[in-house]
Amino acid sequence: MRDLTNYITTTNWDDIALTMYVCVDDAYQALLARFGPVRQRGPAPAVSDSEIITGVLLCELFFEGDEHRFCHFLAQYMRHLFPRQLHRSQFNRRRRALTARIELIRRLWRDKLLPQDEDLRLIDSAPVPVCTYARSNRCRTVQGAEYCGRISAKKAKFFGFRLHATATPGQLIDEWCLAPASVHDIRVAAELLADETQLAIIGDAAYTSAEFEAELWQDAMVLLLPLRRANQHQQWEPQVRRLFIRVRLRIETTFSQLTVVFGFGLTGSRMIVQRILCQQGDYAPYRCM
Repeated sequence: MRDLTNYITTTNWDDIALTMYVCVDDAYQALLARFGPVRQRGPAPAVSDSEIITGVLLCELFFEGDEHRFCHFLAQYMRHLFPRQLHRSQFNRRRRALTARIELIRRLWRDKLLPQDEDLRLIDSAPVPVCTYARSNRCRTVQGAEYCGRISAKKAKFFGFRLHATATPGQLIDEWCLAPASVHDIRVAAELLADETQLAIIGDAAYTSAEFEAELWQDAMVLLLPLRRANQHQQWEPQVRRLFIRVRLRIETTFSQLTVVFGFGLTGSRMIVQRILCQQGDYAPYRCM
């Protein structure tokens, strides 16, 4: 492990871990006050849930989710901060058990960062390949034609999932879900926007549907503003279209940043998908609540 340690930062590792732990623990205590304790019986574990969640975030941000390398790094360099060390299998079990709580903590942080007067969202989807398309028949993570999708921009096929998300113009992710690659964007958008009200949403041409736009506006006063296809009779004014394109590129930049940090958009994202969905048993409904 010592020869493989190449994680260099300009900030002291202790400061990173302590700052992250304080933020996580404050959010976790707020969840306990709101929803009650996770465990209804038995003694509290020696390693707290806040320590596990802090470890999960460090593992994902700096070790690309590799629990083996992270646990060795923790034992060698951060034992003074985490004196009670867990075996990797124990860490993995605790991590999976806390999946829903980690998402709730993300939502708490999102609510704090989200401007109160922000009523504009960007919506898009990005491919999450589980394996190469040629090896899809031998994939053991998921199987079936519904996971076969197409990347229009690259004119290429892929096998896996699509990450569907809404984000603010400031690139803060609001809602997200995973769906099989073949599921149309509009079908997922209906689930993704089910709880949204009084918003304007900019999307690409894949979200063009007069019926869906009318339904969103009538039910929740959500104004969907997709880019029009070239063969449509009604088109946006040129300056409006240019503005939509420029703003919509921000969510694509968000997906690119997630790919750089977490590698979820790279071929072979099987372990990332398993970590996201490990709490659900199967791969439906794909939404982490």
